[in-house]
Amino acid sequence: MQSFPLNTVLEKCGKQDRRAQEELYNFTYSKLIGTALRYNKSREDANWVFNLAMLKVYKNVKKFKIGTNYLGWANDILIKTSIDNIRSNNRHSKVMAPVESNIVEANNSELNQALNDMATEQIFSLIQKLDDNERLVFSMYVIDGFKHREIEEQTGIKANTSKWLLSKAKIELQKQINKLNQIKLSR
Repeated sequence: MQSFPLNTVLEKCGKQDRRAQEELYNFTYSKLIGTALRYNKSREDANWVFNLAMLKVYKNVKKFKIGTNYLGWANDILIKTSIDNIRSNNRHSKVMAPVESNIVEANNSELNQALNDMATEQIFSLIQKLDDNERLVFSMYVIDGFKHREIEEQTGIKANTSKWLLSKAKIELQKQINKLNQIKLSR
C-alpha cells in the first residue's frame, strides 16, 4: 500500500489546487472526524464543524511548516472550531450552571472499564448525548488531555466550573452505561 503524499498535497493546497484540497480533505476526514464527533451533538454538527475547520486549514496552509505534524495542527484547528461553535450556540441558549456543587465524583475506574469494553461508535453516541458544555469539557480533559486551566483559557469556562462539568459528565455517562447494561441483561 502506497503512503499518502502529504507534503506534496500540502504544497499544492498552498497554490489553491482544488484536486489537492479534495485529497487533503479526504485524508484529514478519515483521521480526524472522531474528534469532531466527540465535540459535537450529532454527525451533522460534526460534519459542519469539520468543514469550517477545513476552510481554516485551507486559508492558513501557507503558514504551515511542511514536514511538521500536520494532523496535530489540523486537530488543534478542529478543536478550536468546535469550541467556537459550542460557545456560539451557548450564547443563544442557556445560562451556565453554578460554579460550586456537591456532586459526588463518579467512580473513575468503573467508568473507564465500561468505556474500554464499548465499541468506539457506542462511546461517541454516549458522549454526543451530553449537554454541550459537559461534552466539551469531557472531551478536552479526558480525551485530549487538557488541564482545567487550559480549558479555561481556551473556552472561558472557569476552572472550578470545568471540574464541576467534568464530574457531571462522568456521572451522566455512568448512568447511560448502567442503563445500556440493564437493557442487555433484560434480553
